Amino acid sequence: MQSGLNAKRAAQVAVAGCVVWVSSCRLLDAPEADAWMDQARSYALTPATDWVYPVGTVRSEGTVEGAERLLAEDGASCRLAYVAGGPKPVVVLDFGRQSVGGYAVFTVTAKQGLPVVRLAYACHPDGLSETGCFTRSTSARYLGEAFDLPVLPGNVYRHETYTVPRTGRFIAPLIQGQTRYVRLQLDTPGTEVSVDAVAMVNSEVYDRTPNDGLFLCGDERLNRLWAISAWTVQIASFPNHDAWKCVDGWLLPRKLEQAEEIGLSRDGASWGDVRVETTFELRANPEHVSAAGLAFRAADARNAYLAEVGLDGAVRLLARQDGRDRVLCERRLDAPLVDGARYRLEVEAIGPALAVRLDGADVARAEDAAFSGGRVGFYTPKEKWPLFDSIRVTDARGRVLLDDDFSGGLDRWQFARTLPFVADGAKRDRLVWSGDLYFAQRSAYYASAHPFYLRDSLRMLAFNQTPDGYVHASPYPERSVPPARGDYGPFPSDEFAAWLVPVAWDHLLYTGDRETFRELWPAMRRLMDYLEAHLGADGLFQQRSETSKHAGNLKLGDVRKRAFMNILLCAVFRDAARIADELSLRDEAASARRREAALVDALERHLWDEAGGFYREAVETPRFGAEANALALSLGLVSPERARRIAPHFKKIGHGKFQSLASRGRFEYGFAQSGLQTLFDHNWLKLLSDGWKGAWTTTECMGTITKGWGDESHPDTAIAHHFSAYLLGVVPLEPGFRRFRVRPQATREVRWAKGLVPTPRGAVRCEWEIKEDSFELLLTVPKGTRADIALPGCRRVTVNGHARGLAELPAGTYRVVAEGVSAEAWRDPTLQRSTSDRRMAYSAKASSSHEAGGWGIAHLFAPEQDTARKGYSSKPHAAADAEEWIEIDLGEERTLGQLVLVPRRDVAGTDGSVAGFPRAFTVQLAKEPGAYTTVKKVEDGASLGPDGLAVDLYTVIGYPAARYIRIAATRLGAPASDEPGRYRLQLARLRVLRPEELRAP
Repeated sequence: MQSGLNAKRAAQVAVAGCVVWVSSCRLLDAPEADAWMDQARSYALTPATDWVYPVGTVRSEGTVEGAERLLAEDGASCRLAYVAGGPKPVVVLDFGRQSVGGYAVFTVTAKQGLPVVRLAYACHPDGLSETGCFTRSTSARYLGEAFDLPVLPGNVYRHETYTVPRTGRFIAPLIQGQTRYVRLQLDTPGTEVSVDAVAMVNSEVYDRTPNDGLFLCGDERLNRLWAISAWTVQIASFPNHDAWKCVDGWLLPRKLEQAEEIGLSRDGASWGDVRVETTFELRANPEHVSAAGLAFRAADARNAYLAEVGLDGAVRLLARQDGRDRVLCERRLDAPLVDGARYRLEVEAIGPALAVRLDGADVARAEDAAFSGGRVGFYTPKEKWPLFDSIRVTDARGRVLLDDDFSGGLDRWQFARTLPFVADGAKRDRLVWSGDLYFAQRSAYYASAHPFYLRDSLRMLAFNQTPDGYVHASPYPERSVPPARGDYGPFPSDEFAAWLVPVAWDHLLYTGDRETFRELWPAMRRLMDYLEAHLGADGLFQQRSETSKHAGNLKLGDVRKRAFMNILLCAVFRDAARIADELSLRDEAASARRREAALVDALERHLWDEAGGFYREAVETPRFGAEANALALSLGLVSPERARRIAPHFKKIGHGKFQSLASRGRFEYGFAQSGLQTLFDHNWLKLLSDGWKGAWTTTECMGTITKGWGDESHPDTAIAHHFSAYLLGVVPLEPGFRRFRVRPQATREVRWAKGLVPTPRGAVRCEWEIKEDSFELLLTVPKGTRADIALPGCRRVTVNGHARGLAELPAGTYRVVAEGVSAEAWRDPTLQRSTSDRRMAYSAKASSSHEAGGWGIAHLFAPEQDTARKGYSSKPHAAADAEEWIEIDLGEERTLGQLVLVPRRDVAGTDGSVAGFPRAFTVQLAKEPGAYTTVKKVEDGASLGPDGLAVDLYTVIGYPAARYIRIAATRLGAPASDEPGRYRLQLARLRVLRPEELRAP
């Protein structure tokens, strides 16, 4: 027992300016104390079952009876009838705010004629055309013109058509990764169809595990955003991206981009004479001929006999040897097949005699002795969309060798399988992206106790490493062979390669998974050697053009010495040292720390602006670099004093994940109010607007996407971790939460918060509340962990138990009460007015300007009600093929959302069109005078709306930032009717809109 003097000393511990006294207390008991958990769970968006039905109908068109019957499979059907000469019958179904992904399945109960049913998909009503929100030709191509996104088994089309020759179930051929709305349409005049229900089926498409973590606070908006963020990560977390999937008892074998087009039975290497029987149906591919194929007597995917029947009636019997096909028999049936109809396909191999039968009739025969035995399987080239109901293999005596109806899994088959992973988005890419995991992963850790999707994402990235250490940014999940030296993948980026180590450290910090890291360490060591080999004499990274793409520039060629890249490298070596420490690799930890110290010194000498108080964007462009400084703060790389100097420089960053990073950086240093305001200044709250009809998921760049290929579910803009880590205040300090910190951060909006934080050792339960000048904290510390509590300045603190401080609290439950908390305790020293309140002031110049009669370059931005100022007009030209340009200086760099070119309306053109409005022009942006990059090209055919022509500046990397805008016309519009023969560039007004000014649909 301690003496009285020692006990007194132990009881008086200075903590953040407080004197800590200890009192005995325990956490409140259930059930009253647990009621908040049910409330927190009520916000969850994760579907309760794998079969998800619509929650309502949005509208119907044409002859539609009983649209509401599509909401449940209960025997009651909706009837669609397409009367010749009338409108197409359409029903738009709403699957709910959370949106879903998977395979569409619908049931036909009756039909007349041979109907063709169309399903189209979109996450917002504005995108729900007959072909959905994009087509193959309009899908994203930023990874290359031949690079289809989404990758298989995702569907590169956002619609499907189904011929209906029968009643019963119809199953989609490929995955639609995310949709809120489904358009059900009958395409064929003079036909009718009755449909019982439409469902989206999750057949190992996304994670549906209930959340282990919880968050609840006094601001309803944040509770919803936490749930939205957690669900965003889930819908983009894939149990696999396997080549074969089973849906409702049917097998859907598909060829993945970097895998074989043949999958085979595990057994059967010695099977000789066989009969193979299967039932199949085909789905129509909009641009290719679908087909069903079998492989038999196969040694492997490169050596087998192949039998294929196409939707166009083409039948082929092939011998594939060493990957080369030899035609044994080829013919065309008297009539094509019908998609949706079911057919019986048989293959018989008796000695050298080979036969193919369709519904019992011979359709191909040949004799060949290339293969005498082997396994069986399915042959499915990329563009073929078959579905198989079952397969049966017998030998020459009728003995059953294989009988599979695909109801018991696919363990008897060999085909391309993938690891689970977290994708960059559910709808579009469906690829892991190394550089985006850092922004996404913590939301997963705060929602799930078992983040194996992230673990296997790391494994996937580490596998896709070249011999010299470079790591692919976005590898195909199915790759089975590591890339060769010099193969930098479809997105060649040293920046994305470097992210492997910081992402890995975060995973180790939150999970304590040493076993995986012993496996990954050799890849991380090779990566560090690769990166260090490209450090220059000045200590900074020397960027090569061939690997120069990065998050802010999707094109090669940016070889500047960027602060973002060099700050990232500091994190690489710092985090590598931490990982090495955990693996007891002392020498390697010391080596990594030396590398880190050298980089920190180089950053200080070349990229820190002491006078300005920020990191320069690059040595070559010494302005404030928003992304770089956000990264430095989020990583905790600077002192608190420097953080206070950096923070006021931030303005709104158009790219949502970097705005999130700036928010995270502010929170990291305790600037909670401005950290939260940074989120409010972007588009997260727009998701909660009554007027928002899109999905409740955080989007690519946090744009308010309504149509097109933009991804509506991007985990890199999820912000659940902002609330759990900073507002609630629970973060790990040592791997696996062996030691963690609780540092609540209150704001004007958040005066209390409660949550569960999952850890490998059990959940941390944390609840806190501010009451006038006191602060109360309830905390459960799981077994095997220790907690540090950080509180603001106060007069007195009490904590239960014996006399002790607030550090190293062992497992147990605690009530901590701080009394006399100053009103200034939660003040944010960096808080400043939202940048969205700032007014824009422009200046402009032009290649020529007609300064008379109400025209003038300065009038381009005059108030629209000032009709005396007509706008801008160039000098006249004799022909339309003349060039004119306008340049706008915004006064400072700003994030841009849209340009609106307003035409003159006072007179028409000589051809009846809008006078003087450019027929062809480019929009170019620059941060420095003259350094323009073309971001949009507009050709003839662009449609003018009532407000003019809106030029959306959104790109795959978000809204661009620029100071200078150049509109360069290369073909002028028709002359004004009162000036025939005189071609001019004329605009009544030009509007420059920030992203937050875009009208939410």
